[in-house]
Amino acid sequence: MGHESDERMRTAHCACGAMTVSTRGEPADVYLCSCLDCQRGTGSAFSYGALFPEPAVRMAGETRTYTHRAESGRSVVSWFCPTCGTTVAFRAEGLPGMVGVPAGCFADPGFAKPTKLFWASRRHHWLDLPDDIAPIETQ
Repeated sequence: MGHESDERMRTAHCACGAMTVSTRGEPADVYLCSCLDCQRGTGSAFSYGALFPEPAVRMAGETRTYTHRAESGRSVVSWFCPTCGTTVAFRAEGLPGMVGVPAGCFADPGFAKPTKLFWASRRHHWLDLPDDIAPIETQ
């Protein structure tokens, strides 16, 4: 019998722990992205994000926002900690009703595996994908 209280709760934290994002239930999607904004924003070759329905997400702690236009031409709003600078949540115009959480902020090595890589056309040449992660050339 499925009760709302039976749904899995997770908490993502920024690096200093001052900002948290709590999620209820399983993510609607888990993905990687190699667009240039994600590479610069993470300081890595790709981002690893999980999307949750907006009602399943709660933010706590002081935040700042940064809004930019993505390579797709749509806007992305990121919430980050003003102390350590870690982005802990985002909302993309192209994904209405969803809130994204960088999967690494959950610090859970058992977190769900991504199913796709957006902007595969921008991935670093050394990045080989497992067969079960679909390369999407753009977004």
